[in-house]
Amino acid sequence: MQKIPGLNDLRIFEAAGRLQNFRLAGQELSLTHSAVSHRIRSLEEQLGLELFERQNGVRLTDAGRELHAAVTLSLDQLGTAIARISQHHRSPRQVVRIASLPAFAAYWLLPRLHDFYLAHPDISLQIQASIELAELGENGVDLALRFGSGNWANVQVHKLMTEYYYPVASPDFIARHQPATVQDLLKLPLLVHAHTIGAGSSWSAYFKALGLHAEQTLRSISFDDSNLVLQAAEHGHGIAFERHSHVSDRIRSGQLQRLFDSSLQSQSDYYLLATKQGLQLDAVRCVYDWITRQGEEFVKQGKMELAKIKCLNQQQG
Repeated sequence: MQKIPGLNDLRIFEAAGRLQNFRLAGQELSLTHSAVSHRIRSLEEQLGLELFERQNGVRLTDAGRELHAAVTLSLDQLGTAIARISQHHRSPRQVVRIASLPAFAAYWLLPRLHDFYLAHPDISLQIQASIELAELGENGVDLALRFGSGNWANVQVHKLMTEYYYPVASPDFIARHQPATVQDLLKLPLLVHAHTIGAGSSWSAYFKALGLHAEQTLRSISFDDSNLVLQAAEHGHGIAFERHSHVSDRIRSGQLQRLFDSSLQSQSDYYLLATKQGLQLDAVRCVYDWITRQGEEFVKQGKMELAKIKCLNQQQG
């Protein structure tokens, strides 16, 4: 059987014959002119044929043109076959379904997804953002990010992070109003999520922890959507009492600034939920482990960011 030249030599020959120029072929293949010339000469010696005429540049000989046509066709067929076989046998794209509260998905999960897709291009994510508790399991979602006490039955529960609240406002708002003390907040518009009024994570709870009882004097703008509270703060409409997980990225980017050195620890925490059966699936386990690592990194970073902030109701555990 006729010994066939190496694939690299044939690729170099194809480029040189197509471009009729060793220098341009070298540029296309990231090789030097001398390297291309050397490999072509080696190929000619192996075949016992002169493939190029080398007078006033280079051009294919009759034998070179015949071989070039065959090599071009063969390389094209090989490339097509590799693509077809790779597509046919590649593992199908896997889909993992994640349920999350809308604000947590928007402000914590979403900014981190780019890194996930770079590391795991074979996994697609379906994010279900809702305040309703999604069902976990075969007929529901694969993973759930929930905010609560951690008491959910028949699922695997992993505490992702402890949550803290503190006042934030836009740099423009702070520059215009220059609040110097917590008492100054009583004279400024406070942005309120309607569902937290009177709750342990509300402005009233914060002021009470500070020894201020001024509910009747508060100027507030109320929203029934927590996303609107944060957007209103970014637009300079007032001061929001926000979750650390929602605003930490915006504080680092300069969109918002934290006010004062006090916070409240939330009565609820963030948890990652899954079923034992679901975690037996490689894709689900992969996403579960990735979210867990993201949570660990966030908590580690948060300890540094919150180190100088006094928690007014520090809870144990």
